[in-house]
Amino acid sequence: MDRLQYILSQVLSPLMSPILPGERIYWLYIGSALIIAFAVYLATYASRRVGLIKGFITYCFPKNVFAHKSAIVDYKYFLINKMTFAILFAPLIIGSSAVSGWSIDVLGFIWGPAEPGGPPGVLTSAVLTICAILAMDGAIFIAHYLQHTVPVLWEFHKVHHSAEVLTPITAYRIHPVGQILTGIIAGVLVGVVQGAFGYFYGDRVGLITLMQVNIVLFVFYVGGYNLRHSHIWLSYPRWLSHILISPAQHQIHHSADPKHFNKNIAFIFAFWDYFAGTLYVPSTREDLTYGLYNDEHKAFDGVFNLYFLPFKNVAAHFPTTRKQRAK
Repeated sequence: MDRLQYILSQVLSPLMSPILPGERIYWLYIGSALIIAFAVYLATYASRRVGLIKGFITYCFPKNVFAHKSAIVDYKYFLINKMTFAILFAPLIIGSSAVSGWSIDVLGFIWGPAEPGGPPGVLTSAVLTICAILAMDGAIFIAHYLQHTVPVLWEFHKVHHSAEVLTPITAYRIHPVGQILTGIIAGVLVGVVQGAFGYFYGDRVGLITLMQVNIVLFVFYVGGYNLRHSHIWLSYPRWLSHILISPAQHQIHHSADPKHFNKNIAFIFAFWDYFAGTLYVPSTREDLTYGLYNDEHKAFDGVFNLYFLPFKNVAAHFPTTRKQRAK
């Protein structure tokens, strides 16, 4: 019965996403993005020749973006993959809680039982919160970097970059292989951090959260996260673009122009890209075309191909006959 209830909850999960703070399309994150988009519109595009509200709606929800064939594929993939991933693939991911427990056991084996100290203060929780978000963001960067530099993994990551237009739902256009890779690396790194704090403080210290979301991540989502996958250009001052990835920088990451390839890989913090030599800070607005090089994105024209075309492309990397091996 519990298994049946779990499956039913996953079937309904796409419909629940807008009311769950842990989801990227939570209503508050979408709402804050709309407010920021309105400010961008007022500062850049507002005209007295068009009614303010009508002009903003036209600007924010253009038919050629939200009704584009690629966007429709995104909507279908979101509904299907959201339901199936948790049921079929999520059990393959090593959770941070398990890694945390293992880390505590390892530290206990090396150093012996931790000596109980006084109750941790707010500063300890703040340090844990920052360390946890750095571990999560670093893990996402590592997984994303690998998907851009390892040819086999790139075949799966092409699914995300095959989007020809960007909407908030494009954030979910990720192949399960990429999701599993990111989940495992994040589970290990975050689990190690949580285990280290758990060893010294047990369950007496926890993350600082808002609505059960790490407060740093919550602020990041509220700060216009959903504009990253959109047509709305929002760049940060150059100094801030070396610290945080702006929506404009992530849009550049999706560009089909070779000069933008493998740039701005980071999720939250831009300094990962700076250290890796992959940071690209635009000096002005750039006209971008999204998709894959040489129109390769046209092959990802449906949910079936999003799932299975990467496997076909991966197979092409490995010759299967003597004749192919001889070439």
